[in-house]
Amino acid sequence: MTDILEPSQPTEAVRLLPASGAMPEDPAVSQALARTGPSALSRPEVENIDRLLPYLSYADGQLLIGGIPTADLWDGGRPMLLYVPERAVDNYRSIHAAFARYFDVSVCCAIKTCYLPGMLSALRAAGAGAEIASDLEWRIARRVGFPPERTVANGVGRSAQHLERLLGEEATLIGIDGEEDLERSEWHARRLGVKPKIMIRVNPLPPDAFFSERSKLGTEWDAAYGLLERAASSPHLDLRGLHAHQLVRCSNPEQFARLAGQMGELASSFATAGGTRLDIIDLGGGLESRFLLERDGYPIEAFAAAARDALAGVPDGFHLLLEPGRFIFSDAAVVLTGVRGTRRKADADWLIADVGCNVLPPTSDRAYPPLPLHLAAGQNWQRCHVADSTPQPSRLYLDALLPDDAPGHGLALIGCGAYTAVRASLWGTDLPDIAVLRDGRAEVVFDRSGQDAAMRHLYGLDLEGIG
Repeated sequence: MTDILEPSQPTEAVRLLPASGAMPEDPAVSQALARTGPSALSRPEVENIDRLLPYLSYADGQLLIGGIPTADLWDGGRPMLLYVPERAVDNYRSIHAAFARYFDVSVCCAIKTCYLPGMLSALRAAGAGAEIASDLEWRIARRVGFPPERTVANGVGRSAQHLERLLGEEATLIGIDGEEDLERSEWHARRLGVKPKIMIRVNPLPPDAFFSERSKLGTEWDAAYGLLERAASSPHLDLRGLHAHQLVRCSNPEQFARLAGQMGELASSFATAGGTRLDIIDLGGGLESRFLLERDGYPIEAFAAAARDALAGVPDGFHLLLEPGRFIFSDAAVVLTGVRGTRRKADADWLIADVGCNVLPPTSDRAYPPLPLHLAAGQNWQRCHVADSTPQPSRLYLDALLPDDAPGHGLALIGCGAYTAVRASLWGTDLPDIAVLRDGRAEVVFDRSGQDAAMRHLYGLDLEGIG
């Protein structure tokens, strides 16, 4: 990477309710209930899942993960969140190659998305950098082996300890998220006798539901110029660039181009008027999962081409930074889960999965598409919804199309690799085993004993020998 600072079977089988009561397949009916998320996977997409996710396929009626039958990886007992490092590396290489066609670019994976060392080490070895947003994540990045010169440090309201740790690593690029952050960084830099490389975070797009006027993140567009001038005039700070992370699950190249274009205009005008050249443009992350982008006909190459056009007016020689999280990690993990039972409500069939929303936060009504673990000719397919057993109205996926014997074999939920294990909570139901696919086997890094240890440390509650 370019230096970023230089330009299995459940014990009791259950089945769906009879087809006569299945939810209608009328798209209008389906849309009325499922209000958020992408369209449901079709039967051809499920049967040919390798066209969306090449590491998944069906052979001899079984779902294979990385060419290995699911039954060889999972015993059908406790749910398992299984990470696939090879897919994460392939996602990293795809985005780097797409943008490297037009830019001198570095891709720093957002560590806040996934903390597993098996994933992070594979990405580091492939050439990726790291984006961290806290002292915890800085320590994780260093333990995994990301060097300071391939690390971008973002955040707001840093502690003095964290800030001085960053300043002590002069190769690290530090993002500044407002005037007070700038003043604190300058004060500590003067005290330590260092001159850190910094970039200023701005919000170039109009406020939206997430980055509203009430958001704590970034500098307002009309105040950005003044903050840049303040940073450029400091003898204790080395202003190197602009940073913007104002996208959330972006699936539209035109929206990405608007962000890039605004950043390019500000970088060019500041260099012209202020005399200080900004040689780094950091477009942050916020891209949707790779498999969903490709499913919608927008491969990452479309985003790279959009950025090329939007930044065409920026003088040559600048370095482009990207900080993808979901794009790299989301489709690089699956959950293998049994089905506890079924229920019927409002003329719809529900599958109650073993896995809970304490590890799969319901970010949309179709966050985690389910796949059957078993396929056979002549199966009857039905519409159903998938949810967990926790006492809250969460749902993992609405309007799934599955064989009616799928509950008896279990499910594989895809799109489970981003913001899941890092936000897992000890409530409601057991957490799944967490594993990394390595050398043809599932290497478990967290199991029920790990959960019990966490309960002891967090709450002083010893569950050993109970159940």
